[in-house]
Amino acid sequence: MSNPIRYDPVLVRALARELDERLRGRPASPSLLFAPDLSATLPLDRGEALRWDLHPARGWTRIVPAPDDADDEPDARITGVSAPPDERVLLVDLVDPSSFGSARRRIVVELHTNQWNALVTAGDDERIIAVLRGRDAGERALRIGARYRSPPPSHRFGTGDETREDAWDAWRTLMGRVAPADRPAAAVRNFAWISTLTAGPTLDGAARSSDEGELEAAFARWWALRTGEAESPVLLERKRGVQPFPVALPGIPSRPAPSLLAAMDAAAAEAASEPADEGRDAEKLLRGARRRLAAAEGRVRSMYRQLESVGEADRMRRFGDTLLAHLHLVPPGASVARLPDLEDGQREIEVELDPTLRPHQNAEAWYEKARRLARAEERIPDLIEAAEAEAARWREALAGAESEGGSLPEWALRALERPSGRPAPKADEGPRLPYKLFRTSGGIEVRVGRSAKDNDLLTFGHSAPGDVWMHARSVPGSHVILRWADPAASPPARDLEEAATLAALYSKARTSGMVAVDWTRRKHVRKPRGAPPGMVKIQQVRTVFVEPDPAVEERLREDGPHAAN
Repeated sequence: MSNPIRYDPVLVRALARELDERLRGRPASPSLLFAPDLSATLPLDRGEALRWDLHPARGWTRIVPAPDDADDEPDARITGVSAPPDERVLLVDLVDPSSFGSARRRIVVELHTNQWNALVTAGDDERIIAVLRGRDAGERALRIGARYRSPPPSHRFGTGDETREDAWDAWRTLMGRVAPADRPAAAVRNFAWISTLTAGPTLDGAARSSDEGELEAAFARWWALRTGEAESPVLLERKRGVQPFPVALPGIPSRPAPSLLAAMDAAAAEAASEPADEGRDAEKLLRGARRRLAAAEGRVRSMYRQLESVGEADRMRRFGDTLLAHLHLVPPGASVARLPDLEDGQREIEVELDPTLRPHQNAEAWYEKARRLARAEERIPDLIEAAEAEAARWREALAGAESEGGSLPEWALRALERPSGRPAPKADEGPRLPYKLFRTSGGIEVRVGRSAKDNDLLTFGHSAPGDVWMHARSVPGSHVILRWADPAASPPARDLEEAATLAALYSKARTSGMVAVDWTRRKHVRKPRGAPPGMVKIQQVRTVFVEPDPAVEERLREDGPHAAN
């Protein structure tokens, strides 16, 4: 079973309230105990502990017997448990009078989908002193010694002191403009406390009918979620298993529970009583490991094929040399030239040209291609070694897991939690980032939109007015942002060309020999009213011509191969 518990803002808020009522004032350890099974445990007094099982196959929050290595008399005291409005973060505040310096401690449990984590901060500046899964999450560093930064807030409507009348006006105005079938997704995007778990039951009839009565009934259900009115814990009976929740949802069978913590205990007990599911999960993990092995072996084969083209850089330099030696023979605007071969003057060679460039500029373009390819060729042996090492690790892991009584090692389980080919997540693993991340040879960050909707988010929500905006001319493709805030100067030509190459590669023109890429400052990009996702109007456009060379993409990935996928 994967992610049997789904945390959304309503569940996290109710869980915080229940934990606050039960734990406020109780003695507790000033820190967490972490275990290889991805659990985080806070020892309490009276032989109990608060435990979060943060493995994707579990996810429960429970009060359990204290572990054997816990202190019998904890020194700290819990001063409160809370959750930021419309966020999936639990905050447990403690005071530790025995600590040196500031006595303030805070336990932070982040419960975003597939990014569960727990950490401890100390002092008013909230420096991280312990963390379950140290990593970078976009611009947030979740590592010991770093200052903790909360996930970016959702900024959805409904977390302020708005009246019911004002909220109804906002709901009716926005949702009334949306087709009924699109209303659940619109609610998730725009209104606080709605999640993919609650959107369907909340909208219900309003997702099938334009009748304003249905829309008003949906608003009443949303308002009840927002205010937490009449919450009564239940176990929702979903196909993937039971789900603790603070309120019953229309259309989803449920049964009452004494409390959310009791519901968590029941969910854990029911999962433990399903060995058949565990067997299916084990086989699913093995299939995932076999796919990873096949992918690593495929990369090895691909890179050995690339080795066969080593020496191609010499051919490109030869084209540049030939052009420079015979500039007077190249007609302006030509797309190809047949020129005497420098090595054998009795025969000719054919050189492809960019008709928009002068002959000497075409020569320099061939030299630059040769330099880029030569750099890529230098990396191939290291890439082969890394891919072969990865394949060997997966073979060893599978050999152990497929033997009688064996299981996959912890590193393999962690790797299988994230998409194939990716290292530990980097880009916001709070909310998902709408772009892939690259960095030019000069160290400038480049952001490439993932989809048409993400293009809009990138251009108008994840860039600055002075940044350089790019798009392949006249073809569908990604918006590309080169982070460059200097209003008095254009970015270096090499960095600009590398970013333009990414724009070409992430467009429908990726298989062309040469691609025109338009660029301008982001402040000159406008979104026409009513335009479809990704459609914009641009002013003060300039154009650069590039070859969509996949080697450039590989070289510019933020952390090497596959990091930007």
